[in-house]
Amino acid sequence: MNTLKILNRGHQSLVDVLKDLPDQNVDQGFVTGSWTVRDIIDHLGIYEDLQLEAFRKSLDPAAATPLLDEKAKGSFSEFNQKQWERDRRQDWKEIFGRYAAAHAGLKEMVEKIPSELLAKQNTSQWYGEGCSLEDIIALNFGHKKHHTAQIKLFRQRNKI
Repeated sequence: MNTLKILNRGHQSLVDVLKDLPDQNVDQGFVTGSWTVRDIIDHLGIYEDLQLEAFRKSLDPAAATPLLDEKAKGSFSEFNQKQWERDRRQDWKEIFGRYAAAHAGLKEMVEKIPSELLAKQNTSQWYGEGCSLEDIIALNFGHKKHHTAQIKLFRQRNKI
């Protein structure tokens, strides 16, 4: 599996769907349920941070994983709601900046990890039994593509 290619493809798809989106539209209307574009990008930034923590932990067993630990305490919806409440007052530039910084950190880390370690099974306890680092990237690629498609549909429906 070309982990870096998958990571970059997911990111580029997201950047492409956000291209030329006026800032005033990031908080107008609901893309999915009660989430705006800004909420979705915040959510994806959090999941980039989760991946980054999992990768750091695999390279350094002493690395702290506060976000992964918090996520493990409850359901996905409880975790997502808590994160949304924490971040909902941040502006668009902060939200997108968090996502972009986490993605850049993850990309830098993936570039440094040998392919054998990326493919090694049972590397991460948070993503399921037998999960490798490249599995984490693949899982999150699907997650990002799902939300990217929602934003694309939102833009089409609202002619934005």
